[in-house]
Amino acid sequence: MNNQRFLPNVQIGLLFLLFISLLLAACEFSPRDPHEVIYWTADVGDISIKAENAVVAAFNKANPDVHVKLVPLPGGSDTTTLLTAVRGGTGPDVYYIDRFTVNQQTAIGLLQDLKPFIDKEGVDLAKNYLPFAWGETLYRSHPYALPLHTDARGLYYNKDVFRAAGIDPAIMDPLHGPITVDQLRDISFKINKLNSRGTFDRIGFVPWRDEASPTTWGMDFGAKFFNPKTCQVTPTEPAMVRALQFQYDWAAKLTREKVDTFFATYQPENAPPTQNPFYNGNLAMVLSGNWMIASLQEYAPKVDYGITYIPVEKAGDRPTTWSGGFALVMPTGAHNPTGAYRFMRFMTGEEGQRIYDKATNQLPTWASLLNELDLFPGKMQFFKQILPFSKSRVPLPVGSQLWDQFSDAQDKVVLHAATPEQALQTVYRRVQPELQQYCPL
Repeated sequence: MNNQRFLPNVQIGLLFLLFISLLLAACEFSPRDPHEVIYWTADVGDISIKAENAVVAAFNKANPDVHVKLVPLPGGSDTTTLLTAVRGGTGPDVYYIDRFTVNQQTAIGLLQDLKPFIDKEGVDLAKNYLPFAWGETLYRSHPYALPLHTDARGLYYNKDVFRAAGIDPAIMDPLHGPITVDQLRDISFKINKLNSRGTFDRIGFVPWRDEASPTTWGMDFGAKFFNPKTCQVTPTEPAMVRALQFQYDWAAKLTREKVDTFFATYQPENAPPTQNPFYNGNLAMVLSGNWMIASLQEYAPKVDYGITYIPVEKAGDRPTTWSGGFALVMPTGAHNPTGAYRFMRFMTGEEGQRIYDKATNQLPTWASLLNELDLFPGKMQFFKQILPFSKSRVPLPVGSQLWDQFSDAQDKVVLHAATPEQALQTVYRRVQPELQQYCPL
């Protein structure tokens, strides 16, 4: 390398870095408009950003003494961006966050406690939200977020595939209540169809694909996931073992290898969204969320399908579902906390959620909005009906690690690389030491 050419380049690079540092420092210490609220969002899809802009515009019009500035973050941004900004004193006043991560971000000091703001307002805010959504915002009994939209899960079934297999799809009608996992297996195996090469041309159901996760089956079988009295995760509890045993036994007959071959054929990686075995008559059932309705409308509007409850473990069991979703938080060091809270209350309240959910086809967490039928067109009505008994994942400072480890356990189980007990013991060994540092909760 020519050193004479290299050294000037280094000097130019160093000068550039110095310039950027000075610029950021100037931004950090330049006075902020005390009436401005900076709102960061990574929810930047075309439909979502238009909806957020509509909410911001409505708030600004109704609150002339405060001005919210919406700042879209680059695609793929995560809370690392927020953490860096907060530590540098350049964080936003309001941030759009995955509600499930609120506990984790609160535990590291990234978010402000909202209880003082709520107490000052003098309202029982919790009663306005769906219980599972409010529960996800709590860390040590204090709220650190306000819930925005949510989702729910159900079993989609392709009626034409049922008919092709000689099965009346009416058996799946939710008016009959949920079917059991044994009935699900019997129906699915009747639909399965092998070709002359010994691979599947048609599959009834795969209980480890899409939203058929350890979380889903664990809740369905009655798992609790966490013991608050002992501050311990409980992956080896009997309900969780039974849930993974159900997958283990199914995989023994279906085999993971044949399933992988099926999806490599009918839905390979990077396939266009229209290339989906459920859309195209090769897969009879899929466990998914309310968002799949929009996908079907867009990519397979002619498919004759229904939606029903997640199958239950035993006849007579109550149906279950679970919900995730997003929330608004106030990062530590917010420059305009009073204005931030006012905007958060508006966007996550009745008016803001009505504007946002109507534009995005999301489900509300503001309970009274469940009575507004125009927010639940067509098949969205099913998800409206199941939201009142939905649950959330247990909010923990190590929630992400726990669910990642559950996914690893599921992979081992369906590959028969471990028994359910062995796989779940590994989950406990890897997660409990991480949780212990936050105990008691």
